[in-house]
Amino acid sequence: MNEMTVSSPMRRQIAKLKRVISTCSAWASRYGRVVRGLFPLTWMSFVALVLIYFVWYWEVMAHANQVLHAAVLVWLFFVAVLLVFTVLGSACVYVATRRANRGQTIVEKNEVGGYIASSYRVFRPVFLPFITVECSLLESEMGLNRREKPAFLWFEETLVPRGRGRFSALHRHIVVSDIFGMTAISFTLKQDVDIEITPEKASFEQMVFQTTSSGEDGYSHPSGDPRGDLVEMRRYQAGDPLRLVLWKVFARSRKLVVRTPEPTITQQTELFVYFIAGAHDESSAALARAFLAVEGVDTANMAFSVSGSGRLAQNEAEGVSDIIDSATHRSQPCDLLDIAPTVDRSVLGKTFILVPNRLGPWIEAARSFAAQYQISPTFVVSSDSRQAATQPQHDSFVRRLFCTTQTNGENDAKETQRLYEQLQSIGTVKSVDIATGAVCDIAAPPRRQTAAKGALT
Repeated sequence: MNEMTVSSPMRRQIAKLKRVISTCSAWASRYGRVVRGLFPLTWMSFVALVLIYFVWYWEVMAHANQVLHAAVLVWLFFVAVLLVFTVLGSACVYVATRRANRGQTIVEKNEVGGYIASSYRVFRPVFLPFITVECSLLESEMGLNRREKPAFLWFEETLVPRGRGRFSALHRHIVVSDIFGMTAISFTLKQDVDIEITPEKASFEQMVFQTTSSGEDGYSHPSGDPRGDLVEMRRYQAGDPLRLVLWKVFARSRKLVVRTPEPTITQQTELFVYFIAGAHDESSAALARAFLAVEGVDTANMAFSVSGSGRLAQNEAEGVSDIIDSATHRSQPCDLLDIAPTVDRSVLGKTFILVPNRLGPWIEAARSFAAQYQISPTFVVSSDSRQAATQPQHDSFVRRLFCTTQTNGENDAKETQRLYEQLQSIGTVKSVDIATGAVCDIAAPPRRQTAAKGALT
C-alpha cells in the first residue's frame, strides 16, 4: 500500500513533466522555424566564413599577404551588400504582399485537373539586384499545385488541384534570397480560403448494372418511380441515354424510340460499392465518383460507402462529400467490416471494392471481409493512361546502358503485379482506365491482357 501511495504522486509528477516537455518541444519546433527563417545567413555563408578565417589567420596575419587581405575585405563587403539587399527585399515583399492581399479570400468548388484563378499576388523587388523570390505552399497543402506568372512587380498566381480535399486556409512559404546562396530570409503568410476539390469524373459510359425492381405485390404502380424493368416505349427526347434507344426499331421505321422503366413501388438494392482510401488512390476516387454519377444508378439501388465515413451514403451528394473527406483518412484503418453489417446480406454477394494502386494495410481488412461473409468480391483497380503517356523520361542513354538500377516504371509495374496477385487470392479483379473507360478482367499477368470496353457486372 505504501509503495502504491508513494508511487501515485510520482506518476502524476512524471506525467506532468512529460506534458511540460511536450509543450516546450512543440513551442521550440514552431518558433524555432520562425527564428531560423529570419536569420539571414545560410550554411554556405558559414562554410565560407570558416575558410576566410583560416585564410586570414595563416596567410594574412602570419605572412602579411596584402593581396589576400584585399580579397578578404572585398568578399566581406560583397556579402554585407548582399545581406543588406536581402533584408530590404524581405521587408518589401512582406509588407507589400500582405497589403495587396488583405481581406481577399478564395471561395472555389472545382475538380482535380481544373484551374483556380487565385487573386493572391506576391511582390517582386525588381529594383534590388541579385535578389530572388520563391513562393510555395506548405507540405500539408500539396494537393494544390501552384503556378505563377511574373508581371512587372508581382507574381500572379494560379492553383491547379491535383488531388481531392478541402482547404480552409493556405500557408504560403516565401523565401527571399540572393542568387549566390549566401543570404536568405523566409517567412509564412496565411490566407483564409474555402476550397473544395472533387475527384475528376472518370470516363465510364459503358458501365452497366444489372438490377431489378418490383412492387410490393409484384405489380407495377402508376405513381411509383420509373426504376423497374425496361418494358415501355416512347419517342426519343433530347437528353435520353443512347443505350436506351431501340436501334432495330429505328432501322425499320427510321424513328428514334427508347425503352422506359416500368413504374414500381419499391426498388431493390442489388449492389454494394465500397471505396478504400490510401496511397495513390486519386484514380480510384474518380472511379468512385463515376459509380455515383452513372446514368440510372443512385443510392436507391446501390449501397455506397467510403472508408473513414462510418456510414452508407444516402444520395449522390453525400457520397461525393465522403469521397472528398476520405483524403484525410488515408492513414486510418479500413472500416469495411464495420460497414458490412449495415448492408443486406443478399447484397453483399455483389460487392465492388474500389482499391488504391498500391498495397496497404487495407488488404487484410478485405481478406477478413471475404472470409467472414464467404463471398468473392470484385476488386476494381483503376489507372489513368494519360499519366503514362505524359510520364517524363529522365534516364539518359548512358544511364540506361550502364546502370542496372530499376526505373520508376519498372518498380510501378512490379508493385501493380503484387497488388493483382494479392487481390486474386481473395476475389476477382477488374482493371479500369478512367481516361478511356476501358475495362478488362485480370486473369493473367498484365502483359498478356487486352483491354476492351466492357461492363462491370
